[in-house]
This record gives sequence, C-alpha cells and structure tokens, in this order.
Amino acid sequence: MQTPIFLLLDSRQFGGIESHVLELAKGLRNHNYPVQVVLLQDYGTPHPLEQTLKQHFIHCHKLKNPLSDLISLIARYKPCLLHTHGYKAGIIGRVLGALYRVSVVSSFHAGEKPKGKLAIYDFIDRYSACLAKQRIAVSPIIAARLPFSSHVINNFLSQSKQPLSQGKQLAFVGRLSHEKGADRILELARQLPTQTFHLYGDGPERAALEATASANVQFHGQQDMSNVWPNVGLLLMPSRYEGLPMAAVEAMSYGIPTIAFNVGALDKLIQHQRNGYLIPANDLAAFKQCLNQHLSQADNQAMQLTAQQAVQQHFSATAVLPQLLKLYQTALSH
Repeated sequence: MQTPIFLLLDSRQFGGIESHVLELAKGLRNHNYPVQVVLLQDYGTPHPLEQTLKQHFIHCHKLKNPLSDLISLIARYKPCLLHTHGYKAGIIGRVLGALYRVSVVSSFHAGEKPKGKLAIYDFIDRYSACLAKQRIAVSPIIAARLPFSSHVINNFLSQSKQPLSQGKQLAFVGRLSHEKGADRILELARQLPTQTFHLYGDGPERAALEATASANVQFHGQQDMSNVWPNVGLLLMPSRYEGLPMAAVEAMSYGIPTIAFNVGALDKLIQHQRNGYLIPANDLAAFKQCLNQHLSQADNQAMQLTAQQAVQQHFSATAVLPQLLKLYQTALSH
C-alpha cells in the first residue's frame, strides 16, 4: 500500500468512534502504513482529534464541503482505500468509492437503535453497506443488525500496556446521553452520599444532569483521558446500549477495573469478578452491591493485573491489527 489509507468520519467532539479512529491511525502509522484522517465537516471549532493526530505525525483534513472537498482529496492523493466510520461517512464514502473506483471498508460502531431523523440515516447506512468491499462490526449485536455479511473485530489500543493506575476516583467516562446512562450515576450518588462520583465527557444531557445532581457529583467535561486515567480507581459504565466501548478498553489498559451492565459486547472484555464486574442489564441494585464490594476490598491488584492482561491479549494492535490488514488486502484484491 503506497498510496494512503483514508479514515473517514463525521465528528463534532471526541468520543468512542474518535478514540477508535485515533488508535487505528496510530496502529497503522506504527506499522508503516500511510494513513490520513478525514473529518467530513468543519463545525467551526478546533477538534481535539486534530492536535492529537498532529503529535503522532498523522495528517488530518477537515472539510468545508463533505462532497466536493472529499472528491478533491481523492483526486489529489489517490487513496488506495477508504475506511469509513459512522453513518454519514459510510454513506458518502461508499458512494464516492463506487464512483471513483476506490475500495471501501466500513466499520459500524453504534449499539443503540436511533430514533427520528437518525433512524432514516441509520437505515440508509445499513442498506448501502453492500457498496463496501468489507464490513466490520465491533460487536455481534451490531453485526446482527446489518443486512449483509460482516466481520466482528475488536476495538484495540495501539499501546495496550500503561502504568497501573494508583488512583481512587469513581469515574464515568463517555457521552452524556440517554444510551450511556449517566443519569444512573446520579442515582448511585444519591444512594451513596459519602462517595464522590466524577463524570468525564459532554453531551446533550449535561445541563439537565448538572441541574439535578447531588453535591457529591463532579462534572469535568471533555478531557484528555491520558492525563486522567492515573487518577481513576474504578470505571462505572451503566449503559443502556453499547457496542464495544473504547473507554472500558482504555481503562483496563491502566489496570482499572470496570463495573458495567452486560450490554453490547462487554462480555467479550469483562470477566465477572476476575478483571471487573459484569451486571445483568438495568439491575442498578446489583450494580451498587458490586460497587460497595469493590470499595470494601483493601487490595485489588490481582484484578488490576488481570484487566491489563485481557487488553494485551485480545484488544491490542498486536492481536487485532493483523485481522484488519487481512480485510484491507481482501478489499483491495476485489
């Protein structure tokens, strides 16, 4: 692959898909594959992904006009492959790939079923997936929603082993939206007034959550989590819907156990009471019980090490990138 691989996404802020694309770009770059990231829309503010990519010497394009500017980029760089992430990038990338004879690989990340206008885009995205040479889903549930065959491939980290966190914070990390269940953290905080709960991230529910939160909840907004993970002792993930969340993978690379509801593909990552806690979906009482159990234990280092080992074995670039590159080669050969 001498001409670049384009990683396409439409993004306003940093979240799970952005983290996935960053790690994918770093993994490809570390293995000497030319890669460029394309943000399909310039929303008028600096994107946190841009600076991070620059630090890793990965070129990032931010487009004013998704269609015409992407056509110009394709003409200029002649990418060998477009790898799309998210519904807008998927639809546009597959159409232009077909028109300009560029192979397309599409990844599907969303575990929730969207409503309203997004449901229409989601339908078009899934049923236009036939235009991609290869399709990737980050969980079996997402793969089952696609009307065409796909490959389930784990999210991964380009650097899968970090220093073990010595932090103590109870943290929620993710988009402040209904599917992520941040409102459930507020309920836990009301039931456990002596504990402090830290929320990292932003989203449409932030104002409402801040208005109703008790005094033991702290909102930190969007953060560079590489600076935050060393302060975290336990990740709380009370999601209603998930794919395979990058936040949990990142946390476990620092040896931070996760308490999560068993949704999406979290059962591929978390082994109950070995490297974290996997709770039946929506059972907040059981979630609270495991939280108290974890807090009562004086030493959790064995769980920390097991969490870190799970990421290295199954969610590292060494483990996952060869699978992805094989799909790239298959797409290019058709």
